[in-house]
Amino acid sequence: MTSRREFLQAGLTGAAFLAVPAISTSIDSHRRFYKAIFDQRFPEGVAFARDMRRRGVPTHAINGDVTALWYQDLHFAWANAPIEVVGMTTASALFCLETLARDARHRVTSRHTLDGGLVSWTIGPRKLTYG
Repeated sequence: MTSRREFLQAGLTGAAFLAVPAISTSIDSHRRFYKAIFDQRFPEGVAFARDMRRRGVPTHAINGDVTALWYQDLHFAWANAPIEVVGMTTASALFCLETLARDARHRVTSRHTLDGGLVSWTIGPRKLTYG
């Protein structure tokens, strides 16, 4: 039998996906994300990762700290090619990634604040403008 807490968590997870249509609808056949980053301390983040894996997007779990992800992966990936990453993390983790992305000529391209302290977002290459 499902407990009240499990029921509420499932409802919040569903509500999180309804609140972020840009993330859910942007995963289609012509758009590929390099990686989906999620904070594994939150059930909503774990559900987000499960959905991304189902869509064929590789995932990377964090516990609020993006240091290892940056030094072991994103620093090199962003230096070698313009790539997009998608995530569901705390605002502080996104702030760190956003700051690091600027140095790699990438930027936050979408951001949606969710209830419960999480933010869903995408980071991609800066668009070149002329003139």
